[in-house]
Amino acid sequence: MLSSFTGVSGQGLHNPISSPSISLLIASIVQIILFVLTPIAILYLIYAGFLFVAARGNPTKLVDARKNLIWTLVGIVILLGATVLSTIIKNTVAGLGAGL
Repeated sequence: MLSSFTGVSGQGLHNPISSPSISLLIASIVQIILFVLTPIAILYLIYAGFLFVAARGNPTKLVDARKNLIWTLVGIVILLGATVLSTIIKNTVAGLGAGL
């Protein structure tokens, strides 16, 4: 991989990213996003359960609690889908033999 390039004047152009390839960079970014957003998603899931308990049978509060739970689950699916998508892209690029 190209980690540095020395121009005509002798000054170098250095890669500021520690990742040697784009696929590893994408995997690292997704890993950081998962590390940050997974606890937040779990907290929202707990909060949605709390809303169901706090509703105490009130139909309007139950609708709000159900809506909160559905959107929390949609967010979790998107979070997991991003992981799967990045893995598919990484494997596809590696399978093509591109040194990206």
